[in-house]
Amino acid sequence: MKNKSFVLVVIAAAVVAFFAFKFLAPKAEQATSAAPSAPAESFVRAHSPTFGNPMGRVTVVEWFDPECESCRMIHPTFKKIVSDYKDRVHFVLRYMPYHQGSMYAASALEEAKELGKFEEALDILFEKQPEWGDHHNPRSDLIPTYLARLGIAKENLEREAVIKKHGEKIRIDEADGMRVGVRGTPTFFVNGQMLTQLGEQPLRDAIEAALK
Repeated sequence: MKNKSFVLVVIAAAVVAFFAFKFLAPKAEQATSAAPSAPAESFVRAHSPTFGNPMGRVTVVEWFDPECESCRMIHPTFKKIVSDYKDRVHFVLRYMPYHQGSMYAASALEEAKELGKFEEALDILFEKQPEWGDHHNPRSDLIPTYLARLGIAKENLEREAVIKKHGEKIRIDEADGMRVGVRGTPTFFVNGQMLTQLGEQPLRDAIEAALK
């Protein structure tokens, strides 16, 4: 009788183990799997400044802050890579306004984009960033003076008006960036995959791998 009871206990334990493996093991695997891909529109919006080939099968997206020193430093490298891959790669810029003058600077860039002068305005703002974007003594009020050399009227860059006009696009960029995991600037994605290393060679390597 004791042997029979023992056998029943063993069988019951086996049944429990089988169902635990069958139904719990897949859940454990799911907990460690990659998160689902974000929607395509989280990376590219209709308002996004773009360069290169919009039909390219590789898309590089940079979230940047016009007031970010690291963004300023990598800007010449980004321009060089855009030039090298412009026939094969789609490059996209998105805003992530972390600093005091970032929303205004991004809005000024959007105004310049409407006038077909985005690239020139971006170059100027990065060139002059140590003056207007000094975190200890920010002077974003200087931005209209810099962009006047492009023929952009100062009245087009009145702070409250230009932020009201373009701010929603920048807030969309910010929300999209948070959704895909941006935690600092600059942050690059190649075909939806975040680069874990910052620099020219990691970005080139990622592009080359995606082009194969």
